[in-house]
Order: sequence, then C-alpha cells, then structure tokens
Amino acid sequence: MVTVFILAGGNSKRMGADKALMEGGVKHLHALASEAGVTRIITLCGESERVALFEGEVWPDPPHTTSLHEVLQWAFGKIEGAIQLIPCDAFQLQLTGLRKLLSSEGGVPLDEQRRRQPLLANCPPGWQLGTSSGDISSLFSSLQDLDLGGLSSQMKNFNTPNEL
Repeated sequence: MVTVFILAGGNSKRMGADKALMEGGVKHLHALASEAGVTRIITLCGESERVALFEGEVWPDPPHTTSLHEVLQWAFGKIEGAIQLIPCDAFQLQLTGLRKLLSSEGGVPLDEQRRRQPLLANCPPGWQLGTSSGDISSLFSSLQDLDLGGLSSQMKNFNTPNEL
C-alpha cells in the first residue's frame, strides 16, 4: 500500500500567496491521488490553524518541528510502506504522471531541465530518509533519478507568479 503525503505547509513568500489554495490546490491533488487508486492520502498542513482548510486526513506539524525536513522525518516515522510525496504546487501534475510515479520502484523524478524534484519523490517500502545537510535534497540523495520522458513536464513545482 502506498501513502500519499500532500505537502501544504503554508504561504509562499516568493509566490506571495498560499500555494495550497492556488490552481485547484490540495483539493485537485487529493482528487488526482484518489483517481490513481491511492486509498490513504494525508495532507501535511503546517500550523494547526490550517487543518480546517483541507478535507480528509490532515496532519498539522508537531510543535517540536521547525523545518520541512524535520516534519518529513516525523511523518515518515509514522507510516509503514511506500510513500509518494506531492507538493501543493505541483500544478502541472496529471493522472498520467502520478500513475507513472506510483508504478516506479522508487526514485526522484527529473523535470524538463533534468533537475531532481525531491518533493515528488516516490519512496519504496523499507527505504529511509537520509541525513539532512540543511536542504531537502540531501534527504533523498540515495534514491535513483526517475527519467519520465515526455511526462517530465509534469514534474515541476512553482515558486514565483511568473512561472505559472
């Protein structure tokens, strides 16, 4: 069984808005994961005040965490089996791309510029996060690259309004 974590921690300073609520946001990604056959979808929402923004299973960050890598370490420790990450700004992700990720044996997809997108990582059962060196990429450094060919255009996240 695979668990999807939708990463929806809060406002983006560079985007100037809450990416979890833009372009269909978490609601769209939740529906996409359901359509792909995922039965457990957990939205990691950030502060507890954000829980009411989302439907389904929603986990606020525990009080002891101060960064995304700490939240991921905590959340991964609570789940057995495969985990698929989806950031709330995966605005171009479609069913074809998600199904390809879910059917992989694990890895970090490459976007159109062949950059690794660790927040779309597919983490196989038994795999453990690496040690963080202060950036998210280091947590997923032991996972292989996933070259999804023509689907690589779906493996992008957005950080500024002019990227939309």
